[in-house]
Amino acid sequence: MILVQISDTHIDEPGTLVYGHFDTSLALTKAVATINAMDPGPDLVLHTGDIASHGSVARYEAFKDIAGELKAPLVVIPGNHDDRDALREVLGGTSWLPTTGDFLHFVVEDYAVRLICCDSVIAGDTPGEFCPDRLRWLDEQLSEAPDRPTIVALHHPPFYSGMTGSSAKGLVRGGGEFDALLRQHSQVVRVLAGHVHRPITTTFGGTIAIAGPTTCYPFGLDTGPERLLNIVHEPPSIGVHLWLDEATPAGADLVSHVVPVGDWDAPITLLKNGRQVLTS
Repeated sequence: MILVQISDTHIDEPGTLVYGHFDTSLALTKAVATINAMDPGPDLVLHTGDIASHGSVARYEAFKDIAGELKAPLVVIPGNHDDRDALREVLGGTSWLPTTGDFLHFVVEDYAVRLICCDSVIAGDTPGEFCPDRLRWLDEQLSEAPDRPTIVALHHPPFYSGMTGSSAKGLVRGGGEFDALLRQHSQVVRVLAGHVHRPITTTFGGTIAIAGPTTCYPFGLDTGPERLLNIVHEPPSIGVHLWLDEATPAGADLVSHVVPVGDWDAPITLLKNGRQVLTS
């Protein structure tokens, strides 16, 4: 199984530059091209939230036009910049996006690794939470398949990032309860999040937690006393998560990579089918 993670696309209305500088629609178009060029291609693409710069039907229509070029199926979860009702209106009618209920959370059962997508959004606020209702729902989903390897995805990282400003921590409530819940379910092989616009890896809930990179403008690793949140000119990226079945000495495992998106020179092949192609 190959799962590609994209996050924080921040699509705006066509012709608009986010913060007056960033063509996020063009950035997503380049990310889609990178994903479509993968060989083999992914089984699924997961968007971990902040689909639009500000949630609206027009922006989600623009996102849908670009993401519709993906060869692989796509699932999305909301972020703090998204609007649940507008998201339902444009991307509803699929087998995965719920059309009723307070939260846009769901389970994808079709692959070697089970994917539980959680809605951590507090409407109108930047940070997220895991309220008792959401924790109860997640516990029920995990309890249904205790023997299946599982990824739990949400927008807000449940851990401290080491950054300053608004990206210091994603969850303002329920983080401790979320950690304790995951420790009761050993089948969780990864927690995937977005929000912080740069790749971060740590341990959480007895497993590995990753905040994935953004397809548009990365945030800098700012740790100083001024509590800065800077946009830096690093390349946008996607996450690629490979389920290796029984290929490793320790058995099945999930391996995660970060792939930059950009206009690069063609690859230089050193080996092909185990044989040397280029000599030094």
